Amino acid sequence: MPVDHFPSTHATWIDAQLTIAERGRTAGDAALESNAREALRRHLMDRYHDALRAYVRGSSLRRVREPDELVGGFFAERACRPAFLESWRASGLPLRRWMMTGINLHGKSLIREETRSREVPVGAVPEDSLLDHQTAERAFERAWALSVLNAALAQVHGELAAQDRLDDYAIFRRRVIGGESYETIMPDVGRTAQQCANATRLVTERLRDAVRSVLRDEGLAGADIETALGEVYDAFGIGKRTEPGA
Repeated sequence: MPVDHFPSTHATWIDAQLTIAERGRTAGDAALESNAREALRRHLMDRYHDALRAYVRGSSLRRVREPDELVGGFFAERACRPAFLESWRASGLPLRRWMMTGINLHGKSLIREETRSREVPVGAVPEDSLLDHQTAERAFERAWALSVLNAALAQVHGELAAQDRLDDYAIFRRRVIGGESYETIMPDVGRTAQQCANATRLVTERLRDAVRSVLRDEGLAGADIETALGEVYDAFGIGKRTEPGA
C-alpha cells in the first residue's frame, strides 16, 4: 500500500515516497522502504505504461521488440530501480522527459546488444529518423496528457462524491467532455442553463487545481505548470465549452 505520511508539507507525493524509502534504507527498515518503492512502481506504471507503448509504436524501437515487451523490460531493468527516480530528482527535469529519454536509451541498448551478438554492421541497424522521433514524441505526449487528465478527473470525482455533488460532475462531463449543449442537459438535471454553467465552472476550476497537483508530481513548477496545463487541455479541447451558449 502507498505510504501516506509525508516527511514535509512542501514535498510532492513522489518526493515524499523517495524520502521515505531512503529513510527506510538508512534505518534498516526493509518494510518501510519496500512499501514506498512499491507505491512508486505502481505510480510510474499507471501514469506511463500507455505513453511509453505509444512512444515505442511510433519509433524505430518497434523493430526491436513488441511494445509491451520493451516497456515491461524498461520498468523491470531501469525505471523500477531505486537509482532511476533518485537520478531524476537530482536532474530537475520533468518526469515525462526523463521517462521518454529512459525508454529511448533502453531500446538503443538492446539494439547495441543485438548488434554485438549477431555481429551486424553498425550501418545495418535502423536508426530513428526525424519523422520517427516527432511521431513517437507526439504519441507519447498525447497518451501522457490523457493519463494526467484521467488522474485529475478521478481526484475531482472523488471530492465531489464525498460532497454529494455528482450532478455537478455529470453536467461538466456532458458539457465539456461530451460537447453537449446546456439545452439538452437542462431537462435531465432539472436546472437552468445558468445553473448548469455554474456547475461546469465549479468543476472546471477544481479540475484545473487537480491537474496542477498532478503536474507538480511531474517535477514542474511555476510557469511550466501553466504551460503543461494548457497542453493537457488543448489536447482534448477542455476549456472551450465552459460558458453558457459557448
